[in-house]
Amino acid sequence: MERKLNTVKMIEFDNILNELNKMTRPQWVQLALLILPCVFVATHMGAMVYLGAEQSHMCTMPLKERIIERCGGNWTEEQTSRYIPWDDENNALDSCERYTFNEIDCSYWWPNMTFDTFNMTSDVNSTSQPPTTSSIAHSGIEKCSSWNYDTSMFASTTVSDFDLVCEDSYQRRFAQAIFMLGVTIGCTFWGQVSDRFGRKLGIVAPLVTGCAFAIGVAFAQSSILFVGLRFFVGFNLFPAFSCSFVLGTESVKPKYRVAVGQTSQAFFALGFCLLALLGYYIRDWRTLQLAISVPLAGIVVILWFLFESPRWLISSKKYIVAERIVRKIMDSGKNLHSDEAKKLESIAHQQRIYRGIDDGQEAESLHTEKTDEKELKSSKKMYSVIDLLRSPNMRKKSFILFYEWMVTSSVYYGLTLNAADLGGDPFINLFISGIVEVPASYIGVALLEKWGRRPTLVFSLTSGGIACICMMFVPKDLLWLNICLSMFGKFSIAAAFGTVYIYAAEIYPTPIRNLGLGVCSSWARIGGILSPFIAMLDEYAKPLPYVVFGLMSIFGGFLALLLPEVIGIKLPETLEEGEAFGKDQVSPLARLCCRKRVLRHDENGIEKLDYAKIAYSSTTDPSTTELKLKDDDVMEI
Repeated sequence: MERKLNTVKMIEFDNILNELNKMTRPQWVQLALLILPCVFVATHMGAMVYLGAEQSHMCTMPLKERIIERCGGNWTEEQTSRYIPWDDENNALDSCERYTFNEIDCSYWWPNMTFDTFNMTSDVNSTSQPPTTSSIAHSGIEKCSSWNYDTSMFASTTVSDFDLVCEDSYQRRFAQAIFMLGVTIGCTFWGQVSDRFGRKLGIVAPLVTGCAFAIGVAFAQSSILFVGLRFFVGFNLFPAFSCSFVLGTESVKPKYRVAVGQTSQAFFALGFCLLALLGYYIRDWRTLQLAISVPLAGIVVILWFLFESPRWLISSKKYIVAERIVRKIMDSGKNLHSDEAKKLESIAHQQRIYRGIDDGQEAESLHTEKTDEKELKSSKKMYSVIDLLRSPNMRKKSFILFYEWMVTSSVYYGLTLNAADLGGDPFINLFISGIVEVPASYIGVALLEKWGRRPTLVFSLTSGGIACICMMFVPKDLLWLNICLSMFGKFSIAAAFGTVYIYAAEIYPTPIRNLGLGVCSSWARIGGILSPFIAMLDEYAKPLPYVVFGLMSIFGGFLALLLPEVIGIKLPETLEEGEAFGKDQVSPLARLCCRKRVLRHDENGIEKLDYAKIAYSSTTDPSTTELKLKDDDVMEI
């Protein structure tokens, strides 16, 4: 009997799934379980909206009680204005500085009252009465070291607990940037873990560690510890969502993948809605942090019922487990009928035979198998980021996609995290910000199939950017209009987010497709890191962050015009096809101003160089989009 596992062609798992007429119950259960991390990871992504919410504050007035006791007057806003300087820029009392006093002069605090000369003044550091009066009002101005906070909206936030105001106000935005840095590094680390040890471990392990760090955040006693723990929350939790996204799309047949992916995004958006509801009822930031963290422990237990990705198992040559899960997916363990399924069944049977032979034979067989695998791997070229930039056309498309991912992520998180700063009710604002993403996800899919990838991306980025810039011209008192513009911008950017993901997956050729998606995703994280810093521009002018977001988005819309359309066109399979992909298309910008030289064949089969305008002919069937040369525009040379 042959002791060595026969070398076979890679099993096409998609062909096995195509045997199914519809989604089976195990697949529905799998997707339902994977929704849970989508929702609760989103609550942590947007948590700083409430954990770091701004609270109105005013410097403490340490002499206030002594002044009242000494002078016997009633303290009103007039006396407060004599203690706190006026801020002309904000047209309000200064929240970061206060006057200093060497003496208590009652006539300064209550000029309309009559005081005895003996009781009129007192040294602030003396317990005895001075013999004379003083005309000195205040001796100078000092920066405040403590503040009183308005607790009408929030009982407490990190701002009030750690005094993140005035010179330290940047730490509120900085904490979110560090969180996004953790997301960037974590996606790389846990992505490698997922590829090497399986999707299930790539979900459960980061959720366990992320849950521990998230609970620890609630007990942080300093801003440094808070920021550090939030870094590890981002490092662990968002990668769990990414791995669950991958596992969900790998578990269904190709025709359902876009719908499953968009559904994951929709439930991620609903996580913001859940956060808004919890934030409304829980106004203390530590309690809120526990409310969104403790459920993760229960989710970890439930997710042990997930089944591993058969696609990953097959690629890792774990055929026995893969066959068992495939039968489970087929619902009731029926016989497998497709050629690919029978191939999997046969290889799994051979592996079972290996496990039944003696140890010496098994070691020899496994050694032979590993040698074959090494030879296979050595014959397969390893690709790097350089391959994305090596050739001119691929380099152009890559740089454009990098920018599109970065700007989409930056504007998306910028609008989400600034929802509470729009004015009005911060809970309603965030809830609406999340709910508008749900229809955006599915409308985006419809537009992708109807219009194509490029028009959808151009429209969504441009319209979102225009909405952001328009906020600059809307007065503050028109609160409803500002909120509507912000939500329309969020709607458009959410649609763009789904579009760039599909665009990148279709533009890159098969050998570097996953690599291209990974690099694009890294640029998206860079955009997330930049987002809080762009939001800090409101210190100079309130509408400035929205103007920057808007200009970035509009520029991204114009750059998208330079990308090729991919709908209905065979995807590139090799690097050569990837480089040539889109070269025969003329961008809408070029079509407006110039003609393109093309090679055509005459009746004798001889190539002729012509100038022709190239136009798209879109039929009612979105799967058929072709390039046509307009014969009436051809000029012979």
